[in-house]
Amino acid sequence: MVVKSQAGNRVRLKSQIFIDSLNNEKILSHFDKEFFSFRVNKKCKSIVFVFDEALTSLEKILEDLNLLFPLSLPYVSSYTNEDGHCYSCTSCSSCSIGKNEGVSWNAKLITFGLLSCYSIYIFVAETFLGITIVASPFSLVAIVSIVAALPLFKESIESLKQSKFTLQTFMSGTLLLAIFFGEATAAFEIIYILRGGMLLEEYIAEKSKKEIHKLIELDIKKAYILVDDIELEVDLDEVKEGDIVVSRSGEKIPVDGFIKSGSAEIDEALINGRSEPAFKQSGAEVFANTYVEKGRIYIEVSATGADTYISRVISKVELSLLEKSPSELEADRLASKLLKLGTALTAGTFFITGSYLRAFSVMIVMSCPCATVLAASTAISAGISRATKDGILIKGGEYLEKVSQSEAFCFDKTGTLTTGKPIVQEVVLGLNVDEKTLFEFASLAEYRNTHPIATAIIEHAKQIGALFDEGYSSEIVPGLGVMASKDKEVILVGNKKFLNNNRISVKDFEDRANKFLSKGETVAYVTFGSEILGFITFKHEVRLGTIKMLDDLRQRGVKHLVLLTGDDEKVANSFAKEYGFDEVYSNLMPEGKADIIDELKKKYKNVVMIGDGVNDTIAMSRADVAVSFASGGSEAAIEISNVAITHSHPDDVVNLYDISKKSLKVVNQNYWIGTSTNLGGVALASVGLLSPVSAGAIHLGHTIGIMANSSRLTWYQN
Repeated sequence: MVVKSQAGNRVRLKSQIFIDSLNNEKILSHFDKEFFSFRVNKKCKSIVFVFDEALTSLEKILEDLNLLFPLSLPYVSSYTNEDGHCYSCTSCSSCSIGKNEGVSWNAKLITFGLLSCYSIYIFVAETFLGITIVASPFSLVAIVSIVAALPLFKESIESLKQSKFTLQTFMSGTLLLAIFFGEATAAFEIIYILRGGMLLEEYIAEKSKKEIHKLIELDIKKAYILVDDIELEVDLDEVKEGDIVVSRSGEKIPVDGFIKSGSAEIDEALINGRSEPAFKQSGAEVFANTYVEKGRIYIEVSATGADTYISRVISKVELSLLEKSPSELEADRLASKLLKLGTALTAGTFFITGSYLRAFSVMIVMSCPCATVLAASTAISAGISRATKDGILIKGGEYLEKVSQSEAFCFDKTGTLTTGKPIVQEVVLGLNVDEKTLFEFASLAEYRNTHPIATAIIEHAKQIGALFDEGYSSEIVPGLGVMASKDKEVILVGNKKFLNNNRISVKDFEDRANKFLSKGETVAYVTFGSEILGFITFKHEVRLGTIKMLDDLRQRGVKHLVLLTGDDEKVANSFAKEYGFDEVYSNLMPEGKADIIDELKKKYKNVVMIGDGVNDTIAMSRADVAVSFASGGSEAAIEISNVAITHSHPDDVVNLYDISKKSLKVVNQNYWIGTSTNLGGVALASVGLLSPVSAGAIHLGHTIGIMANSSRLTWYQN
């Protein structure tokens, strides 16, 4: 990172990290209170900001940036005059960062591969061929160790320049002393394990970044705009505010806006999670990426691209993910404690015994954190592997750990606990009408309709053997129902308003229908001429095992079960009562779900959010653990989730909880194995009974023990 210029409280910085939009959002979020202004120039790899001198200083800002991006290029002060800076950035020749453009992923992978080959050579030579590997300060293994440790040495030098003594500084000193005292093989072992850990950490970080980037790749590329009463297909990028966009049945809406004319039934489950499509007409607001089931609308554009509601939702998700997790903060504190303990034990051993060799052996035992790392990583990796076999994809060990440590579980309803498919629940018949007759007439009207309720009617009609021909012509009335006619015969299938509009009274059926409506069921009347044949009620299919899942979670210690849904209050309350939720929130937009998650986090230790749609993503990003039901779920929810349950079985939520609990138990067992061997190693080294090479051998012993214990998780059966 380079300071290109400073004029009072106005600063220009350059670095590779400023090319990434997410990094810049992270900076702006972190320094929101300290910065008066903030500007990015990606072409020049620079940022320009004006900071509040009463709240911070340039030195403090640089220190915070180094903490935010610990793997970035080292900070180098390189001041230039403002007048000499390239403001246009057409060539960036006058403000080049320099030759160090960072090391590519492939180069790091090749380097680690070569180190692995050399490690295998040392093992085979000493174990099977009886060859003694020379480990003097000028031996091959010493040279390889120094070259492999160059990135670590660079970090240490930068830390010392800033008067900081870090874990990197401590480990660098350990490696150099190991080589100086003729223990280059032990030094190589330490740097090899360290490089492998750094490579794995970087791989996980890059993979997460790519997953987040996929969120903004929406699948709408074209749109139809109205120009002089002619519909023209244009690239979505060409659509601007104020244009009139046309959307019709079977299409996704490409923009945010307001309906200028027309009407349609629009599936907005992506936005608000509601199980039924919303009927919208002139003046109503519509959102990009929602789906027009029936109708045609002319939309006056209010927002496109990154300004649309769905894009803003995704942007909020990204910002939420930039905050450090409690586990990451705890890891920072633990690293600091280990550094102090290792330094104290090494110094104490030297001052008490006066032996460099003993102190050095203690340093080797304490400098390599593989016991602590392996205790958790091997158990968590085995747990993740076990879950994967069951179709549960976990995107990080932290989330596996937190599942069984969570006191509150929040569930979306539509698409998560229900399949989104309506099924026939009850049939109420008029006088002298049987069920087959009712469904024959209903099918005559609905057979051309692709609405989910129409599909449910046709399926049920086939199951009970109701026969119908296709001689009726039908007209779909969005938001109301279907009218079918043949000669002078008319069939209506729809809601109360639809019948009233056609001068048919529902008075004789209204009380019975209201009972079903109060339970959250949908009611569709069927008429022939002016006679009501009866009505059919529909309920969305609930996933098998939902009640058992909720009961099992309670038995395992989950304190609070919450239903978060975009459905109206009656539907939500009825569902929550039937399935035994502790708390229910209805009529929720995405921000509302997220706000409730924030409130629950103040009351309960760790909150899990389980959902399947874009409308759940903000809430999922705020939760301690986000779980998506991947079968039929939206890409955005799957990408943002920490855990994806591929089969969408409620039982898998309980299975995930059990694997998490078992993994944590094995982690604790591994800590005892690793800690006891480390403490024993320190004790033996301090009294001169453990050489530096033997100190390295301790790592091998407890590594085998820890890995053997962790492997039990692979065969774990719930």
